[in-house]
Amino acid sequence: MTRRWMRIGAVTAGSILAVGLVPGAANAATGVVKDPRGDAPKVADITKLQLKNTERRVTGTITLAHPRRVKKLAATDLILRTKDSGRYRYVVSVVRNEDGVVTNRQLGWVIPDDPATYKPLVCDGITTKWLSKKRFRISVPVSCLTETTGRRVKARAAILARVGPGHDSYDERTPATRWIRRG
Repeated sequence: MTRRWMRIGAVTAGSILAVGLVPGAANAATGVVKDPRGDAPKVADITKLQLKNTERRVTGTITLAHPRRVKKLAATDLILRTKDSGRYRYVVSVVRNEDGVVTNRQLGWVIPDDPATYKPLVCDGITTKWLSKKRFRISVPVSCLTETTGRRVKARAAILARVGPGHDSYDERTPATRWIRRG
């Protein structure tokens, strides 16, 4: 082997080792939960939720099993729980009209399955974006999560779909992610 190839091999090995030894700080604030394909109607079948918890935003990226059918999506919720929230949850909702156009982004504070406890929270920074035909993102600023001070978050995603005129129902709700420390 020539000296040139030995140097290239040494540099390559060093690069691989350096990448492998880099601390996982960038990954420490991310968690993924997978949901079985086919356990919900096509319009609402979520297969993956990726949660990212940074100093400024909590972001959920939702992957659907089938290409989006926006007109059937009534609402998509990112349900957040902090370590100190007790029975309450934050619910970040993106609401769509019959044409699939986003009409409202809202944040609420509620005990699950008890709508009488729902309290709307003021938040102007909720964003949503389609990343591809099967993936979209919902993001909320940490500054809007005013009911708790916990830095660890876990999340679930849910889709409320139009199944007929005047009939909306949750067709899918993912399992919860693990606790994600704010990074």
